[in-house]
Amino acid sequence: MYETVKTVKGYDITRMKGTKGAYHVNVREGKGFREFHTFKTIKAAVEFIEKVL
Repeated sequence: MYETVKTVKGYDITRMKGTKGAYHVNVREGKGFREFHTFKTIKAAVEFIEKVL
């Protein structure tokens, strides 16, 4: 089960409940296609969202 850690620009930064160091950002979902990126820190995930998306 995933929990939302932070929301930036409408994108949720999630992690597996009870874990540390693996934060996921879902870029596209639906129609059988899913693209997500994994980061070690929340700060890195926020920087990715602000610069790329």
